[in-house]
Amino acid sequence: MAKFLRKVVILGTTGSGKTTFFKNLISAGNDFLGGEVQRKVKLEESILENTFTTIDKNIYQNSTTTISFNVKLMLFVVTKTNYFHYFPLTSNELPIDEEDIDAIYPTLIIDNAGQERFDFMTDISLDGADGVIIFSDGTNIQSVERISVYLDMVKKLEGKNNTEIPVLIFINKKDLEHKGIYVGMDSITRWIDSSEINIYETSNLDMESFILPLRIFLNQIHGFPLTLKQVKTASTRYH
Repeated sequence: MAKFLRKVVILGTTGSGKTTFFKNLISAGNDFLGGEVQRKVKLEESILENTFTTIDKNIYQNSTTTISFNVKLMLFVVTKTNYFHYFPLTSNELPIDEEDIDAIYPTLIIDNAGQERFDFMTDISLDGADGVIIFSDGTNIQSVERISVYLDMVKKLEGKNNTEIPVLIFINKKDLEHKGIYVGMDSITRWIDSSEINIYETSNLDMESFILPLRIFLNQIHGFPLTLKQVKTASTRYH
């Protein structure tokens, strides 16, 4: 299976919801987290202090933020009835009947920390990436503007390796639109052509908002999709 793995790197500012999305993937929807954090920066006695607090304690629970990076092997599966499954890849045994499987996407996912002090790790984790997912906090214009920085990183990597890297952008926290603090798509399409890049508005309170974009994105990655027969044939050949 390792021969067919594709590397996907998740980038985004602190509080954009990327780690909650990552953990919801790992739980495969069985233990929905739905945690969101917002960043508060204050200056006290010439010391820049960063704090992270829950946006709305009545809505969100289990708030979290990545302190370095998270890594997980995931297997995405499309059945012959066009149903999309995702679960951690822990063994060669599949929790789905092999006869029902139409396509598979074995993926190594890396979730990077959003704090500025870990910026140096972004370049390290991006090396060798087959695809990039960018998260933005739709309630924070600075987080939205940071997307262009991440896109420049991807372009430099494409030039370095002479390859194309699919990019998927999530403008997250759309569920807060009714509170009047959601910036949304309008703020990004002013300087990014949405017809050339996959941009979607999402909410960690609705995992389904990520699924269709994720399916489209996976199919854009070089070497995907795979059939189970391809993997099994290669496995037999090399053993």
